[in-house]
Amino acid sequence: MSTSRRVRVVLENNEYVLVPKYLVKDMVGIDEYGNPIVRETEAPFAGQLIGYTNCCGSSAKGCDGYIGCRDCYGEVESYLGAPMSESYVFLKVKAVA
Repeated sequence: MSTSRRVRVVLENNEYVLVPKYLVKDMVGIDEYGNPIVRETEAPFAGQLIGYTNCCGSSAKGCDGYIGCRDCYGEVESYLGAPMSESYVFLKVKAVA
């Protein structure tokens, strides 16, 4: 499991989630399972939404017969292994003035 420092991110319903600090600046929200969704800024996925695992804050990859977390190899939702659309965002990050 990742040992990256986690910080609070406030969502539009005023609840918060803990996510790895390196995801916060590009995070747009969470999916229905609490996995962070981030707008990528680097090639080859620049501008696309990518889901990261809630367990470790890592991207997902194809494993032997399942989709798993790149850090702990635990099984995760299959859609985390591909670019996402806005429809996957369950709760957005609350805008801070």
